[in-house]
Amino acid sequence: MCYPLYERMYKMNIKILPTSDVRNHLASILIQLQKEQGTCFITKNGRAVATLLPIQAYEHIMNELEDRLDENDPILAKEVEEARQQYKAGEYRTL
Repeated sequence: MCYPLYERMYKMNIKILPTSDVRNHLASILIQLQKEQGTCFITKNGRAVATLLPIQAYEHIMNELEDRLDENDPILAKEVEEARQQYKAGEYRTL
C-alpha cells in the first residue's frame, strides 16, 4: 500500500545536480523547481549532501512529521482525549 505523500513523491520531478551546477544556475533551478514542484538533490564528489524543494513541499513534510510526533506523545494524547471529552460534554468556548 502506498501512502498519498509517497505517491506524490514518486510523481515529482527529481533532479540530481552537482554543487557547481547549482552554484552557477541557482536562480533558474529555483524557478524550475517552483514551476514543476520538483526536488533537486545536490551532490558533492558524487554524494548527496543537500536537497532543494519548493516551500509547499517542505511545509507539507513538516506538518506530516509534526502530526506523527504528536500521535506518539503520550502527554499530548492524554490532553487531546481530555479536550475531546470536554467538547462532547459541552464544556468548550468559541474563540
